[in-house]
Amino acid sequence: MSAQKAIKLLKEKKKRVTEPRVALLNFLMSRPKAYPLNDIVDALCVPVDRVTIYRALHTFEEIDLVVRMVDFKGVCHYMFKHDIHLDGGAHPHLRCRGCGTIICLPDLPNEYLEKLERFKIEDIYFLMEGLCPNCLPSC
Repeated sequence: MSAQKAIKLLKEKKKRVTEPRVALLNFLMSRPKAYPLNDIVDALCVPVDRVTIYRALHTFEEIDLVVRMVDFKGVCHYMFKHDIHLDGGAHPHLRCRGCGTIICLPDLPNEYLEKLERFKIEDIYFLMEGLCPNCLPSC
């Protein structure tokens, strides 16, 4: 992905275009993985502090550009909402502990979601973890 696409998305969402935001969005758009804040800060090629990155991630989440997933340790991982996330369907994810690749699983069944109708669901964090076929040890 190019920085131009990141700039275009920010302008479409009527958000200020800054070098850290463009670098962060470009980084996330070009990868199919979810990353914790520490890894994002280390990987960005522009000098920017953690608080700025955290605030930008929060903004991206609010404007539906980024999905946040929480792992079993309570660590938040952030991933660009690629095409599969654009329909807004609630679905779980599977994260490989070896390479960090995220696989989107099918939407949760309606009968599951219907049981939650009486609740005001604000966030659904459903992240399974394991090893993908490429990271499984060979016998």
